[in-house]
Amino acid sequence: DAVSTIEMGEHVGDAEYPAFAAALHRVVRPGGRVLVQQMSRGRDAPGGGAFIEAYIAPDMHMRPLGETVQLLEDAGLEVRHVESLREHYVRTVAAWGHTLEDRWDEFVALVGEETARVWRLYLVGGALAFEQRRMGVDQILSVRPTDQGVSGMPATPGQWYERLDRA
Repeated sequence: DAVSTIEMGEHVGDAEYPAFAAALHRVVRPGGRVLVQQMSRGRDAPGGGAFIEAYIAPDMHMRPLGETVQLLEDAGLEVRHVESLREHYVRTVAAWGHTLEDRWDEFVALVGEETARVWRLYLVGGALAFEQRRMGVDQILSVRPTDQGVSGMPATPGQWYERLDRA
């Protein structure tokens, strides 16, 4: 079986993340996979910062990628693959910004001009933060090994897809 958590981990507080990681370990069977996609920050970057904490996500707790990997491994998961989506998110956030501009009147009617302006600023600033490597988005694939240490994963990423080619 498999469990995924998409951009949830950055909303789990630092003190609560070990319990979150332990829950991921607990809900997947031995040999099962866990995919965590979450935002990260550079080691010396502030992450969300005051603007995001005040206007967008007051519960944002971005941590460096290595800290998240360590927390997952401390919970008993074995990290098998990490992929950075930072450059992809530069384009993704820019596309969201273009959609916001294209549908500005609809958005303003829905949330009001003040909130629309806040989100405009957030998207522009977010794209810049991803571009400058102050923020990132990462996918971390891990497994819960069996008691005998069996991961249930093919030996290499290339072999992951061989089964699909034969199907």
